[in-house]
Amino acid sequence: MTKAELRRNYKRKRSLLSEAQISSFNAGILNQLLQFDWSGNHYIHTFLPIVGQNEPDMWSFITNIRVYYPDIHIVISRSELKDHAMKHFLLADNVLLEENVWGIVEPVDGETVAETLLDVVLVPLLIVDKAGNRVGYGKGFYDRFLAKCRPDCKKIGISLFAPVEKIDDVDPLDIPLDIVVTPNLTYIIS
Repeated sequence: MTKAELRRNYKRKRSLLSEAQISSFNAGILNQLLQFDWSGNHYIHTFLPIVGQNEPDMWSFITNIRVYYPDIHIVISRSELKDHAMKHFLLADNVLLEENVWGIVEPVDGETVAETLLDVVLVPLLIVDKAGNRVGYGKGFYDRFLAKCRPDCKKIGISLFAPVEKIDDVDPLDIPLDIVVTPNLTYIIS
């Protein structure tokens, strides 16, 4: 299937999930993420969920990292609408968060973090294929962002659904993921 077809299908599938299903999926994703050894990482970038889109809730993961790995810095982004870039900030207790035009909660300001400092990026998506190619919302923010990260930065996709076999129209500029975490399994992309 094409990205457009997959985007339409998986946005619909997510919209039909019940609160109980979403809660169960979030618990499964957190359980999968807690299986990782996060020690040795200094900067982990995560997304904050668009609640209205039933995106995975990363707040429990953030809390766990802060408790069990207090030396790791959590980084979040703000979307720059003028150039479709992302600006990255430390998620500190005093950072003011506001919802943008797409319903994404973002930092207003704070201490900026360069992409080259990131050890891990947790990437939102609608669906992914078995080669690690993801379908997002189609604006290209994450592909531009991931292209600026170090080659050894781990790119971990967070998905409510298991990977599909293949995305038919992968673009040469698309950045594939290294790992995909779902509620039931973690997939290592070879």
